[in-house]
Amino acid sequence: MAESGYEMLDEEAGDYGDVLQLSKEEIMNKAFRSDEAAYEFYRRLGKYFGFGIRKGDSGKDESGRVICRRFFCNRAGLRQRHHYDRLDRQRGHRPEMQTNCEAKLSVYLDVVSGIWRVRKIVLDHNHDLTPAYMVHMMMNFREISCFAKAQISGMQAHVVPTSKILGYMAGQSSGYSLMGFTKKDAYNYINKAKRAKIIDGDANAAVVYLEGKAGADPMSMARYNLTKDNMLANMFWADGGSRVDYQYFGDVLAFDSTYKKNKYQRPLVIFSGVNNHKQTTIFGFVLVLDESVGSYKWLLENLLEVRCNKKPSVVVTNGCDSMKAAIKSIFPEATHQLFLAYGGERNR
Repeated sequence: MAESGYEMLDEEAGDYGDVLQLSKEEIMNKAFRSDEAAYEFYRRLGKYFGFGIRKGDSGKDESGRVICRRFFCNRAGLRQRHHYDRLDRQRGHRPEMQTNCEAKLSVYLDVVSGIWRVRKIVLDHNHDLTPAYMVHMMMNFREISCFAKAQISGMQAHVVPTSKILGYMAGQSSGYSLMGFTKKDAYNYINKAKRAKIIDGDANAAVVYLEGKAGADPMSMARYNLTKDNMLANMFWADGGSRVDYQYFGDVLAFDSTYKKNKYQRPLVIFSGVNNHKQTTIFGFVLVLDESVGSYKWLLENLLEVRCNKKPSVVVTNGCDSMKAAIKSIFPEATHQLFLAYGGERNR
């Protein structure tokens, strides 16, 4: 529908008109509900004509709101000369793909109407365009469809090798080049799906295992919480022996985190102390989401609950600011000290 000489595009319905028939003047009269809608329009233009696109620079007003954007042909610019002049380079240069192409779409926000309008459009390219039958293999336009993902997952569930799966799908499409994605795309998708499945499976298995420990050890306890996406956030656990040791030797509590040395990239916090034989004793473990004050407060609160609200007199840490803030909040009466390796400095 035209408004003041401009045509509003309904990006929610995915209707951008027949881009093949649009003249430069007609594109200049296009208007969009958002800058992302303008990007999607230019992406579709590139798909029809055979050129890749990329997002360029943007401008903001005094309040920080984006008010202008530029989108370029992916062959815009040139490779910087310092890449050629490196003396320590061991590999040969990849073929030069950038041709300093000046094709682009520039849009701006009409602050009165809240509509994005076209400021400038350059349609001419200084390079050959990709033939229509090969456009789907360009990086901008390659994608694994939901149907293809379902096929891959279904055949994997029946232990079909990945190479056989891709061979079958290529046969359906009359060739690998017609699948709409490359073999590498498929392997990347499969590996990502496997990692997500493994992590979710490990989290669930860990929760079930720790909760099941209560059957063999009634004093064993575990606590955990979830993120907004229902993924595992923090997990605390301790067996009966650790809980008893804390009641006897928990006046001095040390806790430190190993820095993301597990495959989940999560800090692991170990609570420990010293018994009457000067031996290290473990009071519990926590796998935390991050090293924020919130995560550390959560683990200290759960430590108190599991330890029958017995508070330590001295807490020893490695000097992390988030740890210090959490200790001050949960154990305000405790003396906070640093490990000897960090100078032995004492703080209240």
